[in-house]
Amino acid sequence: MELLLKKQPQKYLASVDERTRQKLWRALDEIKMLDGDIDRLEGYKNRYRYKIDHYRIIFDWVKNEIVIVVVEINTRTNIKYRRR
Repeated sequence: MELLLKKQPQKYLASVDERTRQKLWRALDEIKMLDGDIDRLEGYKNRYRYKIDHYRIIFDWVKNEIVIVVVEINTRTNIKYRRR
């Protein structure tokens, strides 16, 4: 599957230290394989969240599509689950 990062995830990955960045890239690789702690978010048709330690990755994926769009990466306390 192909993984596309919106602007916020790109900026977040650039702002964290190298160790954290590597951990998050490994998590993004797991998302590509739809492996790990993934749950669909209520109130959204195609939005999911991936948990890794105290980080959350929010992404959109339409079943049977080959593209996953990462919408947001942040810590558990700063992530926004609600519809905007």
